[in-house]
Amino acid sequence: MPARRLVYAAAVAALAVPAASAQASAPGWSTPHTVTPYRVGTYAAGPNGQAVQMFGNGAVQTMTAQIRAIKSDATQGTAVGINAGTPGFDQPEASVNANGRLVAAWTLDTQGPGPIGLAATLGSRSSLPRTAVVLPNDGQDVGDVATAIDAGGNGIVAWLQTSRTGPTTTTVKAATLRPGQAPQIATINTRANATVTYLSLGVDSAGRPTVTWAVNPTGGTTLLIGVARGDGTGAFAPAFEEQLGTAAITTLQTFVTGNGGLLAFWVEGTLPSGPLHVKTTQAAPGGTFVGEQALTGGEPGRGPVRFAVNASGRAALLFPLASGGGTTLKVQLRTSSGTWGTPRTLGSSGRYTNGGAIGVDAKGRVVALWDDGSTSSKAATRVLAARSSSSSDPLGSYNQVSQRSSDKRCNLPTLFLSTSGDGLGLWQCSSSSSGTSFAPRLARLTKPS
Repeated sequence: MPARRLVYAAAVAALAVPAASAQASAPGWSTPHTVTPYRVGTYAAGPNGQAVQMFGNGAVQTMTAQIRAIKSDATQGTAVGINAGTPGFDQPEASVNANGRLVAAWTLDTQGPGPIGLAATLGSRSSLPRTAVVLPNDGQDVGDVATAIDAGGNGIVAWLQTSRTGPTTTTVKAATLRPGQAPQIATINTRANATVTYLSLGVDSAGRPTVTWAVNPTGGTTLLIGVARGDGTGAFAPAFEEQLGTAAITTLQTFVTGNGGLLAFWVEGTLPSGPLHVKTTQAAPGGTFVGEQALTGGEPGRGPVRFAVNASGRAALLFPLASGGGTTLKVQLRTSSGTWGTPRTLGSSGRYTNGGAIGVDAKGRVVALWDDGSTSSKAATRVLAARSSSSSDPLGSYNQVSQRSSDKRCNLPTLFLSTSGDGLGLWQCSSSSSGTSFAPRLARLTKPS
């Protein structure tokens, strides 16, 4: 039985002295707004300001889903409730397309004795959904959840569900949601004698979804990747498995390109401080994975690795390495034709960093966010940003994102980048010198002119 969990929007940090290398305001970023605190939540950004927030507040047993539009200046619209017919709200996922159509899903987790369920809804940013459907979980516990939406506004929700009794089996399922129709459910795969994790979902330019997941067979040390490709009608071809790498993994993420190809990334080793081995491989449309490639050389890591890929196959890798008692962030970029550049240092070396985020827009421009502070105080106090001007820009220069005048400490940034190059940045800030109370801040990134 999977552990029940909540994602809290809070962080703890301590005061640090900003370095002198990034005092100018980061271009394109607005001054962040103080947004309403929430207990569990996420954002989704489509092109040209088509952004929404999914969130929940209150007691775990009675928490329900709420949704709001995010305005073009990153201020929040009025929230509306989404009635799924039953309480519970955890693990929210949402996706928005270029026309502002959205799909959202969340687990129905009330910390009660019953199985963890799943709800989903379809709507738009201009006409927010008020009701949701409960998707069939066969009396099992829903774990990982992923969403995607095609250009026509059809949503796809994929999830893992695990049996509570008897031999442990994990089932991979998907639901296709179309306006005015009941969800079309597909059982993609059922796997026994293995741990199934790291669900990924994407759609190609023709609206065909691909679902992938990691398989760690019981008693084994190697990773298998499961793959199921859909045809866009709600049906999926039979799933298959392939071996990736030769060691246990701590992260797997797969991206679908516009032509239906796949790029997979995984991390072998023990995070956050063990030797860091990041690897990648790719699959042609309809094909299997070939050309496994190591991207890092086993240097000591310093936290989670981030990946981003656009529809053309332009990719970005952001990884933290241990350096002088602190962290040095490295960024490595891939051309659309498949050539990887050499890793470059992003920001200053040997700083204190809690985390970072990276994204790639449709034109291949890369955006990165990360927090920064002095290693002497072991805390981050500000958020830094870098943005490439073209698909050939190596992402070298960086600036500090504006902070509110009362904010003493800001950290843990998350990036929601759209295909047009605009989006949202979310981080936590405290106006207290002691850093005892943090609140979310939201800033808008405008697309390049």
